[in-house]
Amino acid sequence: MAQTIGDGRGPLPGASRARLGLPERAGTVAVVRADQSAPSAGPPRPPAPEPAAVGGPVATSRTGPGAPRLTAGRLWGAWLLSRALLVVGVLAGQTFGAQQSVLGDLRIYAGWAHDLGHGGGLPVGDDRWQYPPAAAVALVLPELAHTLSAVPYRVAFLVLTLLADLAVTAALARRDRGAALFWVVGITALGPVALARFDLLPAAAAVATVLAVSRARFGRAGFHLGVGALLKVWPLLLLVAVPVPAGSPARWPAWLRAGAARLVGGLLGAVVLLAAVGALTGWWRDALGFLGAQQARGLQVEAVAATPFVVAHMLGGPAPDYSYGSLQFGGSVARAVATACSLLEVVAIVVAAVWWWTRGRLPAGDGAARAVAGTLAGRALALVVVVVVTARVLSPQYLVWILALVAVGLAVDPAATSGTDGTGTGGRPRGPRGRLPVALLACVALTQLIYPWRYNDVIQGRIVLSLLLVGRNLGLIMVCWWAVRAAAAAPAVRLRPRPRGPARRR
Repeated sequence: MAQTIGDGRGPLPGASRARLGLPERAGTVAVVRADQSAPSAGPPRPPAPEPAAVGGPVATSRTGPGAPRLTAGRLWGAWLLSRALLVVGVLAGQTFGAQQSVLGDLRIYAGWAHDLGHGGGLPVGDDRWQYPPAAAVALVLPELAHTLSAVPYRVAFLVLTLLADLAVTAALARRDRGAALFWVVGITALGPVALARFDLLPAAAAVATVLAVSRARFGRAGFHLGVGALLKVWPLLLLVAVPVPAGSPARWPAWLRAGAARLVGGLLGAVVLLAAVGALTGWWRDALGFLGAQQARGLQVEAVAATPFVVAHMLGGPAPDYSYGSLQFGGSVARAVATACSLLEVVAIVVAAVWWWTRGRLPAGDGAARAVAGTLAGRALALVVVVVVTARVLSPQYLVWILALVAVGLAVDPAATSGTDGTGTGGRPRGPRGRLPVALLACVALTQLIYPWRYNDVIQGRIVLSLLLVGRNLGLIMVCWWAVRAAAAAPAVRLRPRPRGPARRR
């Protein structure tokens, strides 16, 4: 039976159900039309029963009419096959015509981990060290496995990243197998570089944060957020994207005040845990030394802001140079653009924080925690994409961050993530449930084609690959626009602060 509102006026239309955080149900539109066509006099008719499925499962907002059902066996079969291919791509090195190998960073990780595991400090003297202190823990774990079992470092590192990928896939599959399939396809499209970098670890922490918020487990969410931010700084943007109501915390709803306290407690717990590890190992020295290396970097070839320089190089202009572990454009103009990128990032974060925190709007309803998680995922996606697009550095593994936020947004609440009821004009899907994930997957696939397969062509200014890189960057700008537009839309229901005095009875 179709769900009705409290005054007995009949079932809600689809848009109203989405605004109140209620799930779509098959047959709702048909019931509304039947009730509207009934005469006003006389007792109301009972709503028509929901139609039974004919020749397949009931069509829902997750599967669509006539869509084949995604079983757990198919999902995990796709995961096993794709990950086997990725592992071969990492361990085989420069094969199948690839112009670059993804093992370069793994060799750097192995050298750092060897020194860290044998009494050395953080490698702040190496300009390639650009990570928060918790990254040292992630890099040392495979070194411990190598020391204890003689397993090669790169194999142990692959086991670590595969475990993180497995955890993300399993967590998403428990909520929405379609979201898990998007994650599996996205990582496969990015290629072996996804497993050969440790960006899967902070991505897993970000996914765990949003999923914990959707279950109102704010202490766990804070801990996961702290771990992710200490591995790489970007998960800290989720803290900026957390939706809160207007007014002082004393006037917030009780569940939100308690959740905020637990969130801060979990975050501090992660910091204290890392501080203890740093004190025991001596890694606390120069813990913030990575910030200087980040600011000293130039304009990387793959960065969106470097697109004009890529075109100029294609037409015979200056070539990029190797520095700070990547190829980047030098010169006064490129350095000025890189500085402007850093300033633009700061401005974007500040504007987003002021805009969201002063509007004081939150989804409301019975599933308030899940609605908050959906809004959090959508806002964090927009903020992270803006940071990636405006960054002076855009390595291929950065797209793992965006894939993770889109996937968890699809899992917790696609309507809230898109800022709409999930449909556009004429019923066409929009937001992360429609155009955005498709465009993102296309950008990810182009990224793998550029690196590692044809990266030398980009370095040499070959026309075809240079134009493909330009197209990839334009695609990321489109993804950024759609994500920002969805996040800028206000939630349909405002969660107001508690009144100062006793509520009046009506």
